[in-house]
Amino acid sequence: MLSFIFETSINLVETFIIFAFITLYLEPKNKNYRGVICFIVAWAFGFLEICIMNHITLFESLGSYIPIAMYFIYAVICLRGNLLLKLWISIITQIIVTMVAVISNLGICFIINYNPNDMIAVFNSTRVISVIISKIVLVVVYAFALRGRNNNPIKTKLWYALIIIPLLSVVSITSIMKVAMEYTDTMAYILLGIICIIIANILTYYFYTVISREYENRLKIQLLQQQYDSAKSNIESTQIFVDQMRSVKHDIKNQLLALKGYVEANSEDDAINYINTLLNEYLPSVQSFVDTGNTAFDAVVNNKIAICHTKKIFFEIKVEKNCINSIAETDVGVLFGNLLDNAIEASEQSEKRRITLDIQNRGEYLSICVCNSIKDTVLDINENLETTKKNKELHGIGIKSIKSIVEKYDGMIQFFEENQEFCCHILLLK
Repeated sequence: MLSFIFETSINLVETFIIFAFITLYLEPKNKNYRGVICFIVAWAFGFLEICIMNHITLFESLGSYIPIAMYFIYAVICLRGNLLLKLWISIITQIIVTMVAVISNLGICFIINYNPNDMIAVFNSTRVISVIISKIVLVVVYAFALRGRNNNPIKTKLWYALIIIPLLSVVSITSIMKVAMEYTDTMAYILLGIICIIIANILTYYFYTVISREYENRLKIQLLQQQYDSAKSNIESTQIFVDQMRSVKHDIKNQLLALKGYVEANSEDDAINYINTLLNEYLPSVQSFVDTGNTAFDAVVNNKIAICHTKKIFFEIKVEKNCINSIAETDVGVLFGNLLDNAIEASEQSEKRRITLDIQNRGEYLSICVCNSIKDTVLDINENLETTKKNKELHGIGIKSIKSIVEKYDGMIQFFEENQEFCCHILLLK
Protein backbone atom coordinates (compact mmCIF):
# COMPACT_ATOMS: atom_id res chain seq x y z
CA MET A 1 0.00 0.00 0.00
CA LEU A 2 2.81 2.38 0.93
CA SER A 3 4.58 1.52 -2.32
CA PHE A 4 1.41 2.29 -4.34
CA ILE A 5 0.94 5.67 -2.64
CA PHE A 6 4.58 6.59 -3.19
CA GLU A 7 4.67 5.59 -6.86
CA THR A 8 1.34 7.33 -7.57
CA SER A 9 2.50 10.51 -5.83
CA ILE A 10 5.79 10.50 -7.76
CA ASN A 11 3.96 10.05 -11.07
CA LEU A 12 1.64 12.92 -10.19
CA VAL A 13 4.57 15.21 -9.33
CA GLU A 14 6.60 14.20 -12.37
CA THR A 15 3.79 14.84 -14.86
CA PHE A 16 3.07 18.20 -13.20
CA ILE A 17 6.72 19.20 -13.58
CA ILE A 18 6.73 18.10 -17.23
CA PHE A 19 3.57 19.94 -18.29
CA ALA A 20 4.56 23.01 -16.27
CA PHE A 21 7.86 23.11 -18.18
CA ILE A 22 6.18 22.84 -21.59
CA THR A 23 3.60 25.48 -20.63
CA LEU A 24 6.22 27.92 -19.34
CA TYR A 25 8.46 27.39 -22.36
CA LEU A 26 5.82 27.92 -25.06
CA GLU A 27 3.31 30.03 -23.07
CA PRO A 28 -0.45 29.31 -23.09
CA LYS A 29 -2.77 30.70 -25.76
CA ASN A 30 -5.33 31.58 -23.08
CA LYS A 31 -3.98 33.04 -19.85
CA ASN A 32 -7.30 32.63 -18.07
CA TYR A 33 -9.44 29.78 -16.73
CA ARG A 34 -9.42 28.07 -20.16
CA GLY A 35 -5.64 27.84 -20.05
CA VAL A 36 -5.82 26.38 -16.53
CA ILE A 37 -8.41 23.81 -17.64
CA CYS A 38 -6.25 22.79 -20.61
CA PHE A 39 -3.27 22.34 -18.29
CA ILE A 40 -5.23 20.23 -15.79
CA VAL A 41 -6.69 18.00 -18.53
CA ALA A 42 -3.25 17.46 -20.11
CA TRP A 43 -1.74 16.78 -16.68
CA ALA A 44 -4.47 14.21 -15.95
CA PHE A 45 -3.91 12.37 -19.26
CA GLY A 46 -0.15 12.41 -18.73
CA PHE A 47 -0.54 11.03 -15.22
CA LEU A 48 -2.89 8.31 -16.45
CA GLU A 49 -0.47 7.31 -19.24
CA ILE A 50 2.56 6.98 -16.97
CA CYS A 51 0.58 4.98 -14.41
CA ILE A 52 -0.63 2.55 -17.07
CA MET A 53 2.85 2.13 -18.56
CA ASN A 54 4.40 1.54 -15.14
CA HIS A 55 1.81 -1.16 -14.54
CA ILE A 56 2.44 -2.84 -17.91
CA THR A 57 6.25 -2.84 -18.00
CA LEU A 58 9.23 -2.53 -15.67
CA PHE A 59 10.96 0.01 -17.89
CA GLU A 60 9.26 1.88 -20.72
CA SER A 61 10.52 1.45 -24.25
CA LEU A 62 7.46 2.14 -26.40
CA GLY A 63 6.13 4.11 -23.47
CA SER A 64 8.95 6.62 -23.92
CA TYR A 65 7.56 7.69 -27.30
CA ILE A 66 3.84 7.92 -26.45
CA PRO A 67 4.34 10.98 -24.18
CA ILE A 68 6.01 12.87 -27.04
CA ALA A 69 2.76 12.63 -29.00
CA MET A 70 0.78 13.74 -25.93
CA TYR A 71 3.03 16.75 -25.31
CA PHE A 72 2.82 17.74 -28.99
CA ILE A 73 -0.99 17.51 -29.07
CA TYR A 74 -1.21 19.61 -25.90
CA ALA A 75 1.18 22.18 -27.37
CA VAL A 76 -0.71 22.40 -30.67
CA ILE A 77 -4.09 22.85 -29.01
CA CYS A 78 -3.23 25.01 -26.01
CA LEU A 79 0.17 26.68 -26.42
CA ARG A 80 1.80 29.34 -28.59
CA GLY A 81 4.57 28.90 -31.16
CA ASN A 82 5.04 27.30 -34.57
CA LEU A 83 4.57 23.57 -35.17
CA LEU A 84 8.25 22.70 -35.51
CA LEU A 85 9.08 24.45 -32.24
CA LYS A 86 6.24 22.58 -30.52
CA LEU A 87 7.45 19.25 -31.89
CA TRP A 88 11.04 20.00 -30.89
CA ILE A 89 10.19 21.01 -27.32
CA SER A 90 7.97 17.90 -26.98
CA ILE A 91 10.94 15.70 -27.87
CA ILE A 92 13.35 17.71 -25.70
CA THR A 93 10.96 17.42 -22.75
CA GLN A 94 10.87 13.64 -23.03
CA ILE A 95 14.58 13.19 -23.56
CA ILE A 96 15.29 15.25 -20.44
CA VAL A 97 12.93 13.00 -18.45
CA THR A 98 14.52 9.89 -19.91
CA MET A 99 18.11 11.07 -19.46
CA VAL A 100 17.57 12.19 -15.87
CA ALA A 101 15.81 8.92 -14.94
CA VAL A 102 18.44 6.70 -16.58
CA ILE A 103 21.52 8.60 -15.44
CA SER A 104 20.16 8.84 -11.87
CA ASN A 105 19.36 5.13 -11.79
CA LEU A 106 22.61 3.90 -13.32
CA GLY A 107 24.74 6.53 -11.60
CA ILE A 108 23.52 5.66 -8.11
CA CYS A 109 23.67 1.93 -8.87
CA PHE A 110 27.26 2.31 -10.09
CA ILE A 111 28.31 4.30 -7.01
CA ILE A 112 26.75 1.96 -4.42
CA ASN A 113 27.16 -1.22 -6.52
CA TYR A 114 23.41 -1.86 -6.71
CA ASN A 115 21.37 -3.79 -9.29
CA PRO A 116 19.44 -1.52 -11.74
CA ASN A 117 16.52 -3.98 -11.86
CA ASP A 118 16.16 -3.87 -8.08
CA MET A 119 16.34 -0.08 -8.15
CA ILE A 120 13.24 -0.03 -10.34
CA ALA A 121 11.31 -3.06 -9.06
CA VAL A 122 12.05 -3.17 -5.31
CA PHE A 123 10.45 -0.58 -3.05
CA ASN A 124 12.93 0.36 -0.33
CA SER A 125 14.80 3.37 1.05
CA THR A 126 17.35 3.19 -1.79
CA ARG A 127 14.63 3.52 -4.43
CA VAL A 128 12.90 6.34 -2.52
CA ILE A 129 16.14 8.33 -2.26
CA SER A 130 16.99 7.64 -5.93
CA VAL A 131 13.55 8.78 -7.15
CA ILE A 132 13.61 11.95 -5.03
CA ILE A 133 17.09 12.82 -6.31
CA SER A 134 16.01 12.25 -9.92
CA LYS A 135 12.98 14.58 -9.56
CA ILE A 136 15.12 17.31 -7.99
CA VAL A 137 17.59 16.96 -10.86
CA LEU A 138 14.67 17.07 -13.32
CA VAL A 139 13.46 20.39 -11.91
CA VAL A 140 17.00 21.85 -12.02
CA VAL A 141 17.56 20.76 -15.64
CA TYR A 142 14.18 22.18 -16.72
CA ALA A 143 15.03 25.45 -14.94
CA PHE A 144 18.28 25.72 -16.91
CA ALA A 145 16.41 24.92 -20.12
CA LEU A 146 13.93 27.71 -19.41
CA ARG A 147 16.79 30.15 -18.95
CA GLY A 148 17.83 29.43 -22.52
CA ARG A 149 14.25 29.75 -23.73
CA ASN A 150 13.98 31.26 -27.20
CA ASN A 151 10.86 31.14 -29.39
CA ASN A 152 12.38 32.83 -32.41
CA PRO A 153 11.78 31.01 -35.70
CA ILE A 154 14.79 29.51 -37.49
CA LYS A 155 15.23 27.95 -40.90
CA THR A 156 13.22 24.78 -41.52
CA LYS A 157 16.31 22.76 -42.56
CA LEU A 158 17.94 23.45 -39.21
CA TRP A 159 14.78 22.34 -37.41
CA TYR A 160 15.05 18.88 -38.95
CA ALA A 161 18.54 18.39 -37.50
CA LEU A 162 17.48 19.76 -34.12
CA ILE A 163 14.50 17.38 -34.02
CA ILE A 164 16.24 14.22 -35.31
CA ILE A 165 19.19 14.35 -32.86
CA PRO A 166 17.13 14.28 -29.61
CA LEU A 167 14.60 11.85 -31.12
CA LEU A 168 17.37 9.36 -31.92
CA SER A 169 18.78 9.96 -28.45
CA VAL A 170 15.51 8.82 -26.85
CA VAL A 171 15.69 5.60 -28.88
CA SER A 172 19.36 5.10 -27.99
CA ILE A 173 19.01 5.72 -24.25
CA THR A 174 15.98 3.46 -23.80
CA SER A 175 17.75 0.70 -25.74
CA ILE A 176 20.94 1.12 -23.70
CA MET A 177 18.95 1.00 -20.47
CA LYS A 178 17.46 -2.32 -21.54
CA VAL A 179 20.98 -3.67 -22.04
CA ALA A 180 22.13 -2.31 -18.65
CA MET A 181 19.30 -4.12 -16.90
CA GLU A 182 20.35 -7.46 -18.46
CA TYR A 183 24.14 -7.06 -18.31
CA THR A 184 24.95 -5.28 -15.06
CA ASP A 185 28.69 -5.98 -15.41
CA THR A 186 28.87 -3.53 -18.35
CA MET A 187 27.30 -0.68 -16.35
CA ALA A 188 30.43 1.51 -16.38
CA TYR A 189 30.66 1.43 -20.20
CA ILE A 190 26.93 1.95 -20.59
CA LEU A 191 27.02 4.89 -18.20
CA LEU A 192 29.86 6.44 -20.21
CA GLY A 193 27.90 5.99 -23.44
CA ILE A 194 24.81 7.63 -21.96
CA ILE A 195 26.88 10.54 -20.67
CA CYS A 196 28.22 11.06 -24.21
CA ILE A 197 24.65 11.09 -25.57
CA ILE A 198 23.67 13.62 -22.91
CA ILE A 199 26.63 15.86 -23.83
CA ALA A 200 25.63 15.65 -27.50
CA ASN A 201 22.11 16.80 -26.64
CA ILE A 202 23.40 19.61 -24.42
CA LEU A 203 25.52 20.82 -27.34
CA THR A 204 22.50 20.53 -29.64
CA TYR A 205 20.43 22.68 -27.28
CA TYR A 206 23.30 25.17 -27.01
CA PHE A 207 23.59 25.41 -30.79
CA TYR A 208 19.84 25.97 -30.99
CA THR A 209 20.07 28.96 -28.64
CA VAL A 210 23.05 30.35 -30.55
CA ILE A 211 21.32 29.93 -33.93
CA SER A 212 18.11 31.47 -32.57
CA ARG A 213 19.93 34.51 -31.21
CA GLU A 214 21.85 34.92 -34.45
CA TYR A 215 18.60 34.77 -36.39
CA GLU A 216 17.03 37.25 -33.96
CA ASN A 217 19.93 39.69 -34.39
CA ARG A 218 19.74 39.33 -38.14
CA LEU A 219 16.00 39.95 -38.06
CA LYS A 220 16.52 43.04 -35.89
CA ILE A 221 19.02 44.42 -38.41
CA GLN A 222 16.58 43.82 -41.25
CA LEU A 223 13.75 45.43 -39.29
CA LEU A 224 15.95 48.45 -38.50
CA GLN A 225 16.68 48.80 -42.20
CA GLN A 226 12.99 48.54 -42.90
CA GLN A 227 12.23 51.17 -40.25
CA TYR A 228 14.86 53.42 -41.79
CA ASP A 229 13.25 53.06 -45.22
CA SER A 230 9.83 53.70 -43.67
CA ALA A 231 11.10 56.78 -41.81
CA LYS A 232 12.63 58.08 -45.03
CA SER A 233 9.31 57.57 -46.79
CA ASN A 234 7.49 59.32 -43.93
CA ILE A 235 9.83 62.31 -44.17
CA GLU A 236 9.17 62.56 -47.90
CA SER A 237 5.40 62.40 -47.41
CA THR A 238 5.61 64.93 -44.58
CA GLN A 239 7.56 67.26 -46.85
CA ILE A 240 4.80 66.95 -49.44
CA PHE A 241 2.25 67.82 -46.74
CA VAL A 242 4.30 70.87 -45.62
CA ASP A 243 4.61 72.08 -49.21
CA GLN A 244 0.85 71.74 -49.64
CA MET A 245 0.23 73.73 -46.46
CA ARG A 246 2.57 76.46 -47.66
CA SER A 247 0.67 76.56 -50.92
CA VAL A 248 -2.63 76.82 -49.04
CA LYS A 249 -1.27 79.62 -46.84
CA HIS A 250 0.10 81.47 -49.86
CA ASP A 251 -3.13 81.24 -51.82
CA ILE A 252 -5.66 81.72 -49.02
CA LYS A 253 -5.72 85.51 -49.28
CA ASN A 254 -6.44 85.48 -53.01
CA GLN A 255 -9.04 82.73 -52.54
CA LEU A 256 -10.87 84.71 -49.86
CA LEU A 257 -10.79 87.81 -52.05
CA ALA A 258 -12.27 85.86 -54.95
CA LEU A 259 -14.94 84.40 -52.67
CA LYS A 260 -15.72 87.89 -51.34
CA GLY A 261 -16.18 89.08 -54.93
CA TYR A 262 -18.73 86.36 -55.62
CA VAL A 263 -20.65 87.26 -52.42
CA GLU A 264 -20.68 90.99 -53.18
CA ALA A 265 -21.90 90.26 -56.70
CA ASN A 266 -24.68 88.08 -55.24
CA SER A 267 -23.38 85.15 -57.34
CA GLU A 268 -24.43 82.47 -54.85
CA ASP A 269 -24.01 79.54 -57.27
CA ASP A 270 -20.52 80.65 -58.27
CA ALA A 271 -19.57 81.07 -54.59
CA ILE A 272 -20.80 77.56 -53.73
CA ASN A 273 -18.96 76.04 -56.71
CA TYR A 274 -15.79 77.87 -55.69
CA ILE A 275 -16.09 76.61 -52.08
CA ASN A 276 -16.62 73.02 -53.30
CA THR A 277 -13.52 73.32 -55.46
CA LEU A 278 -11.50 74.50 -52.47
CA LEU A 279 -12.78 71.63 -50.32
CA ASN A 280 -11.94 69.03 -52.94
CA GLU A 281 -8.45 70.41 -53.56
CA TYR A 282 -7.27 71.35 -50.07
CA LEU A 283 -9.33 69.56 -47.40
CA PRO A 284 -7.91 66.07 -48.06
CA SER A 285 -4.44 67.50 -47.34
CA VAL A 286 -5.25 68.98 -43.94
CA GLN A 287 -7.96 66.84 -42.34
CA SER A 288 -7.38 64.08 -39.79
CA PHE A 289 -8.15 60.89 -41.67
CA VAL A 290 -8.26 58.27 -38.89
CA ASP A 291 -8.62 58.73 -35.15
CA THR A 292 -9.08 55.38 -33.39
CA GLY A 293 -7.28 56.36 -30.19
CA ASN A 294 -4.50 53.86 -30.90
CA THR A 295 -1.49 56.14 -31.41
CA ALA A 296 0.66 53.64 -33.31
CA PHE A 297 -2.16 52.61 -35.65
CA ASP A 298 -3.31 56.18 -36.32
CA ALA A 299 0.24 57.32 -37.07
CA VAL A 300 0.92 54.49 -39.53
CA VAL A 301 -2.45 54.54 -41.30
CA ASN A 302 -2.72 58.32 -41.57
CA ASN A 303 0.74 58.43 -43.10
CA LYS A 304 -0.22 55.77 -45.65
CA ILE A 305 -3.46 57.60 -46.46
CA ALA A 306 -1.48 60.79 -47.13
CA ILE A 307 0.81 58.83 -49.45
CA CYS A 308 -2.24 57.37 -51.23
CA HIS A 309 -3.65 60.86 -51.68
CA THR A 310 -0.47 62.10 -53.38
CA LYS A 311 -0.38 58.99 -55.59
CA LYS A 312 -4.10 59.29 -56.51
CA ILE A 313 -4.97 55.97 -54.82
CA PHE A 314 -8.46 55.59 -53.36
CA PHE A 315 -8.22 54.37 -49.75
CA GLU A 316 -11.27 53.02 -47.90
CA ILE A 317 -10.98 52.04 -44.23
CA LYS A 318 -13.38 50.48 -41.72
CA VAL A 319 -12.19 49.99 -38.15
CA GLU A 320 -14.30 48.70 -35.28
CA LYS A 321 -13.84 50.79 -32.12
CA ASN A 322 -11.15 49.64 -29.63
CA CYS A 323 -10.48 46.42 -31.55
CA ILE A 324 -6.75 47.02 -32.11
CA ASN A 325 -5.83 47.54 -28.45
CA SER A 326 -5.06 43.83 -27.97
CA ILE A 327 -1.96 44.14 -30.22
CA ALA A 328 1.33 45.56 -28.94
CA GLU A 329 2.15 48.98 -30.43
CA THR A 330 5.44 47.74 -31.92
CA ASP A 331 3.59 44.92 -33.65
CA VAL A 332 0.92 47.33 -34.90
CA GLY A 333 3.57 49.44 -36.63
CA VAL A 334 5.30 46.49 -38.28
CA LEU A 335 2.10 44.66 -39.26
CA PHE A 336 0.09 47.51 -40.78
CA GLY A 337 3.17 49.28 -42.14
CA ASN A 338 4.12 46.20 -44.16
CA LEU A 339 0.56 45.37 -45.22
CA LEU A 340 -0.14 48.88 -46.50
CA ASP A 341 3.30 49.36 -48.09
CA ASN A 342 2.73 46.21 -50.14
CA ALA A 343 -0.81 47.32 -51.01
CA ILE A 344 0.30 50.81 -52.09
CA GLU A 345 3.12 49.45 -54.24
CA ALA A 346 0.80 47.00 -56.02
CA SER A 347 -2.21 49.32 -56.46
CA GLU A 348 0.01 52.09 -57.83
CA GLN A 349 0.74 49.90 -60.85
CA SER A 350 -2.94 49.05 -61.48
CA GLU A 351 -5.64 50.98 -63.30
CA LYS A 352 -8.21 51.04 -60.46
CA ARG A 353 -5.72 52.33 -57.84
CA ARG A 354 -7.79 51.17 -54.88
CA ILE A 355 -7.07 49.91 -51.34
CA THR A 356 -9.53 48.77 -48.67
CA LEU A 357 -8.72 48.02 -45.03
CA ASP A 358 -11.33 46.31 -42.85
CA ILE A 359 -10.65 45.60 -39.15
CA GLN A 360 -13.21 44.13 -36.76
CA ASN A 361 -13.70 41.64 -33.94
CA ARG A 362 -14.69 38.08 -34.80
CA GLY A 363 -15.32 36.28 -31.51
CA GLU A 364 -11.95 35.49 -29.94
CA TYR A 365 -10.11 36.74 -33.02
CA LEU A 366 -9.27 40.11 -34.52
CA SER A 367 -10.04 40.07 -38.24
CA ILE A 368 -7.83 42.17 -40.54
CA CYS A 369 -8.50 42.23 -44.27
CA VAL A 370 -6.45 44.31 -46.70
CA CYS A 371 -7.33 44.33 -50.40
CA ASN A 372 -5.66 46.24 -53.21
CA SER A 373 -6.19 46.44 -56.94
CA ILE A 374 -3.60 44.67 -59.09
CA LYS A 375 -2.38 44.95 -62.64
CA ASP A 376 -1.88 41.21 -63.14
CA THR A 377 -2.43 38.10 -61.05
CA VAL A 378 0.13 37.64 -58.29
CA LEU A 379 -0.50 34.17 -56.84
CA ASP A 380 -0.45 32.39 -60.22
CA ILE A 381 3.11 33.53 -60.97
CA ASN A 382 4.47 34.07 -57.42
CA GLU A 383 2.65 31.67 -55.10
CA ASN A 384 5.15 32.09 -52.23
CA LEU A 385 5.07 35.90 -52.54
CA GLU A 386 8.83 36.18 -52.81
CA THR A 387 10.20 39.64 -53.46
CA THR A 388 11.11 40.46 -57.06
CA LYS A 389 13.51 43.23 -56.03
CA LYS A 390 17.27 42.87 -56.38
CA ASN A 391 18.15 43.09 -52.68
CA LYS A 392 16.13 40.08 -51.54
CA GLU A 393 17.66 40.00 -48.04
CA LEU A 394 16.28 43.44 -47.18
CA HIS A 395 13.14 43.64 -49.27
CA GLY A 396 11.96 40.09 -48.59
CA ILE A 397 11.51 40.80 -44.88
CA GLY A 398 8.02 42.35 -45.21
CA ILE A 399 6.00 39.16 -45.69
CA LYS A 400 8.23 37.35 -43.16
CA SER A 401 7.52 40.05 -40.57
CA ILE A 402 3.77 39.79 -41.17
CA LYS A 403 3.82 35.99 -40.84
CA SER A 404 6.00 36.22 -37.73
CA ILE A 405 3.45 38.48 -36.00
CA VAL A 406 0.59 36.19 -37.08
CA GLU A 407 2.43 33.26 -35.47
CA LYS A 408 3.12 35.31 -32.34
CA TYR A 409 -0.62 35.81 -31.82
CA ASP A 410 -1.45 32.20 -32.81
CA GLY A 411 -3.31 33.51 -35.80
CA MET A 412 -4.05 32.49 -39.37
CA ILE A 413 -3.22 34.19 -42.66
CA GLN A 414 -4.72 33.67 -46.08
CA PHE A 415 -3.87 35.25 -49.45
CA PHE A 416 -6.40 35.19 -52.27
CA GLU A 417 -7.48 37.11 -55.37
CA GLU A 418 -10.91 38.15 -56.57
CA ASN A 419 -12.33 40.88 -58.83
CA GLN A 420 -8.82 41.94 -59.92
CA GLU A 421 -7.82 42.52 -56.30
CA PHE A 422 -5.19 40.88 -54.14
CA CYS A 423 -6.39 40.28 -50.57
CA CYS A 424 -4.66 39.35 -47.34
CA HIS A 425 -6.97 38.12 -44.58
CA ILE A 426 -5.49 37.74 -41.09
CA LEU A 427 -7.03 36.40 -37.88
CA LEU A 428 -5.16 37.16 -34.64
CA LEU A 429 -6.03 35.61 -31.27
CA LYS A 430 -6.83 38.45 -28.87
